Amino acid sequence: MSKTAKNHAAKTAENSAVKTAQNLAKDLARNSRIPISTCLADIKPKIDYPLIWEYTIFMPLDRDEKELIASTLGICEHKLTASNKNTKYKSFKLNLLVQSENERLEIFANLKAACAFVL
Repeated sequence: MSKTAKNHAAKTAENSAVKTAQNLAKDLARNSRIPISTCLADIKPKIDYPLIWEYTIFMPLDRDEKELIASTLGICEHKLTASNKNTKYKSFKLNLLVQSENERLEIFANLKAACAFVL
């Protein structure tokens, strides 16, 4: 078989596979009673640790942010930047190094317990 014929055969097979996948997706969407958001809920992004993670924290105006960070996280290296302020809350971007998913989620839970809102 010539090189041109092999390339044509490969492209035809690739196009056929793409069309088959598209048709399957259309059929699933048409026939499924499960919302697509439910299907995608189990898909988790791959995150390589350690990395700098950013949390956005909201707290009442009368709460001291440095005291909150010290009492919640203890002594750890972090960067706290004022983000926004309105009549009820002030917000900050908190950047710190996390070593694992468990540590990231634990920090989130601690911040959530101490702050009005955490993103």
